[in-house]
Amino acid sequence: MNPIVSKTFFYLILANALAFFGWVARNYLVNWWVLEKTNSTTMVGLVAAAPTLTSMIAASFGGQLADKYSRKSIFLIIRCFSIVIFFLVALVIHYDFYAIIIVIVCFLAMGVQGGIEVAAARNLILDVATFKFLTVGNSILEFTNQILSTAGPPLIAIFFTSIENTMIFFTMPAVQILSTLFALLFFLSFKEDPADTDSNNKNKSLMDGVKYAYNYTNIRVLIILTCTMFFWGITQPLIPKIARDVLNSGSSGYAILLSCGAIGAMLGSIVLPLAPKIFRNSKAIFACITIYSISLILFAFSKSILISGVILALGGFAHLMWFTVIIIMLQTLPDKDHKGRVIGLFFTVIQLYGLGLIVGGFMGDSIGTTPTLIFAAISLVTVHLVCFAMSPKFRQLKS
Repeated sequence: MNPIVSKTFFYLILANALAFFGWVARNYLVNWWVLEKTNSTTMVGLVAAAPTLTSMIAASFGGQLADKYSRKSIFLIIRCFSIVIFFLVALVIHYDFYAIIIVIVCFLAMGVQGGIEVAAARNLILDVATFKFLTVGNSILEFTNQILSTAGPPLIAIFFTSIENTMIFFTMPAVQILSTLFALLFFLSFKEDPADTDSNNKNKSLMDGVKYAYNYTNIRVLIILTCTMFFWGITQPLIPKIARDVLNSGSSGYAILLSCGAIGAMLGSIVLPLAPKIFRNSKAIFACITIYSISLILFAFSKSILISGVILALGGFAHLMWFTVIIIMLQTLPDKDHKGRVIGLFFTVIQLYGLGLIVGGFMGDSIGTTPTLIFAAISLVTVHLVCFAMSPKFRQLKS
């Protein structure tokens, strides 16, 4: 039986996608709430970055745990913790009880939760779908993610026309409850290979995984490219400010812009499995990040919400392809004993986007949104160009 049409894969996809939707809802609701409360993109960046400060540490240990122990058990246990964290966030915002301080503390805990979970969750895609269907499996996950990302913000904006109605924030723990339910169904239906959790794996250290990634040229370059998520992070606190102050579209316009990016990413998740030979290589990685960078520059100068939406859809398409191809390569290049730690390292360095959120918020307040977006776009292309030019092995990379 094809594993990607099994109920086990269906449960895993929904558990992951609903967790991702919780992240999208958190970004939309909390970012706008912080902007309205403080009128500062710097504060938007600081609050949004809080999970990355702890996730950067936790992801490496999460990768080590994913190589040592039952990945499905790790996934289920951490999903349960997410309910508590998101409920506390909603509660303190609703009652306005030291809200910003407690939200930041909860976001730090959220970073630990996400960092430990992510390596197990991503490698479970490979465990269930198998190498043969890995591209399709990852694309189905991203497609489902983007459907929820597209529909979520506009639906929230429709049903809750004002951010002042703080009951809206309880949608976040509600989504986590659904995600955990599907994680439980997956746990009960999936039979793990005992070899994935044998005693030999328990002797593998975290540093062994780091050394392995460093000594493998293509993995090392892919990890370096992943660090450019820092520049992606720079752009994120600027979107609500542009929606409010440049496009004059309010929170509904912000929801539309987020959904447009998700629509583009959804299209990317359809195209990738249809043309894996075209996109699963280093040249496509460079081409996609170039397209994304051009979209940032165009977005910086747009004065129309319609044009901005189209531009963000293009950027979402290109960035989804970039992200998914890199993670597929990092799932397939390492040997079996190092997959968890390599993916954990990937999600460790990806947390640099949190530092980018802080820097982007500060730059947006100090030099303006347009110069900040241009800086991020040029930096993205420059790093990729240098890596592509200096590494012959990377230029030949295909997956």
